[in-house]
Amino acid sequence: MKQLNRLSLILLSIPACAGAQEHVTVVDSLPEHLLYLYTTVPTKGEKNSLDQMVAGERKWDAGRTLRVCLFQGNKTVASLIRNVASEWNAYSSTKFDFGPSDSWYNCLAPNNGYFQIRVGFSSQGYWSAVGTHAESLIDNMAPTMNLERFNRQYSESKYSSSTVTEQAQPFHKAVIRHEFGHALGLLHEASNPKLNCQAEIRWEGDNNAYDYYAQPPNSWGTEQVKRNLGFVGQTDPDYVAGEEDIKSVMFYSLPPDILINGTASKCYTTQNLVISEKDAKIIAKIYPLVAPLSSKVDIDLKTANLKALPLNVSNIAFEDIQTRILADIESNDPYVRRDARVRLNELLAKDNSFSQTATFLQKVPQGTYRYQLGVAVALANSPKPVEVDPALKAVLVAQQKETKDQTLKLQLKNAIGKLVEK
Repeated sequence: MKQLNRLSLILLSIPACAGAQEHVTVVDSLPEHLLYLYTTVPTKGEKNSLDQMVAGERKWDAGRTLRVCLFQGNKTVASLIRNVASEWNAYSSTKFDFGPSDSWYNCLAPNNGYFQIRVGFSSQGYWSAVGTHAESLIDNMAPTMNLERFNRQYSESKYSSSTVTEQAQPFHKAVIRHEFGHALGLLHEASNPKLNCQAEIRWEGDNNAYDYYAQPPNSWGTEQVKRNLGFVGQTDPDYVAGEEDIKSVMFYSLPPDILINGTASKCYTTQNLVISEKDAKIIAKIYPLVAPLSSKVDIDLKTANLKALPLNVSNIAFEDIQTRILADIESNDPYVRRDARVRLNELLAKDNSFSQTATFLQKVPQGTYRYQLGVAVALANSPKPVEVDPALKAVLVAQQKETKDQTLKLQLKNAIGKLVEK
């Protein structure tokens, strides 16, 4: 069963500048086109088996490496994000990979392949997709996270990459920790039913939440307030809630003005700037230590859950997709190779793919073992016959007869069975 669901909301309270009122709450949420997406309603199970708030159906595989790239990044902001977000790596077997230590992964460089986490800086606010939604529901060349203007605030002309982490604003470092917590599948701790913060919020009368958030800079209507501050079951049906943690970096600060008991409310807290003890505990629990996968392992394509490629692929887009697939199909990471095969399978299955299929098949004789196996697996798993020139089919037939590797021989045989001469 599927339910209309809000993908993710990053709600953060930003302290006012000196001399201003104590709490000026700027709420940064997903852009409107990402507010509602479909999420599978979880299967029945224990709701209190974990501490804090986790998106139970959106966890990554334990032990996986999540590659992180930046749109319009620079050496300084890359260093800041790497150093702060990598704090999660100390507790999780699922690790963030930010690229070479003296550089960063550029999302726009096709030779780098595809990325699970893609950080942008040009949209409004701070937000992130939750867990695997980054792969399954976000276009594979669109940002899955946004840190508005961080690339300008932390530019190479203002900071050194060697000192930026120490010099950066504590709140901005907390934002990075918070957003990458979402990327790992953590939800807002203020939504934990154990806290029941909804009962602490003033919904009518003077200083109610609707009036408060109707004012700039948020300018929210009634329904948007309900979506952002309402019950987690309405927005994240796969939530798993346990013991509450008011010190969590995932607990955003609610302004005392909208709380019935003001600063005395159990749901009032000043900014939580660091990963709490319970944050570390929950990440270690959902991503426990596991034996690393051998680079020779092949993962079943059916376990992938990727956003589909565009329906119509232009020549320019095809070149980009092809380059990324070629990079990933040779990867040492079994998950990356699996996803490359899935994308190649989808690309070759498209109605307009005759010339595209030829592009990949022509390279088989000179290709590496991983390339040959990747193309064969992608074709073998095609949902429908694939049209090819007779000469190209002969290429695979010859390769199948020549190879001594039984795995490759079988996959080539299955691939040939899917080819139809045009």
